[in-house]
This record gives sequence, structure tokens and C-alpha cells, in this order.
Amino acid sequence: MVNKLCHFEIGTRDMEKSKKFYTSVFDWKINVDPKMNYGMIDTGEEPGGGLFQAPPEIPLGVTSYILVDSIEGTLEKIQSEGGKVIKPKSEIPGMGWFALFMDPEENVLGIYETMKKIA
Repeated sequence: MVNKLCHFEIGTRDMEKSKKFYTSVFDWKINVDPKMNYGMIDTGEEPGGGLFQAPPEIPLGVTSYILVDSIEGTLEKIQSEGGKVIKPKSEIPGMGWFALFMDPEENVLGIYETMKKIA
């Protein structure tokens, strides 16, 4: 099913501190990939999330991702309705693609297209 929330992402300046906080408070399982400096969050049910090491120039926050069947088509619609592309389509090797956009009220969200067939 497309157009549903499928992922959330939390920025951090201190991966270990954030991992300890979220595992202790919410009992989430977080598997950090040191090569990518990214932690996959397993909340126990969908959607899952990610914990990423944000560089100093990127403000911290939480980004929600919406599953779409076409990044290109959705970005076209976003722009035609007054939104702005913040990060163009980018590949997540072996998984899919994502992009970030700003809505007309300046909220930043993400869209995600999986490499797998969407039912």
C-alpha cells in the first residue's frame, strides 16, 4: 500500500547516547552499522525507524517518510502544488530510493520508493 507512513528518522549528534536513551526509555532495538553511521530502529511493529549521525550544519529533528510508488512522479506533484525539493532522489543500495521535500508551510518530510514490488 502506497502513500502511508513507512519510516521515521531521528537525527543525533551522539549516536551512543541516543541509542542508550531510546533503548532504555522505549525498549527499542537499535542496530548501528558503523560503516554508514546509521542505526536501524526496531520498534516491535511498523513503521520502524532510523537513527542517524547528523553533521553540525544539519538541524536535529525527526523526519517522517511516506511510501510512494514513484519518487519522480511524486516530486513532480509536490513541486506543482507549491512544495520544494530539498534532496533529490537518492539510492539506498539494495533497498530503494528516497528524497526530501518541503511543503508550502515549510515542513520537511521524506518520500521512499522500495525496490520491492508494492502490493
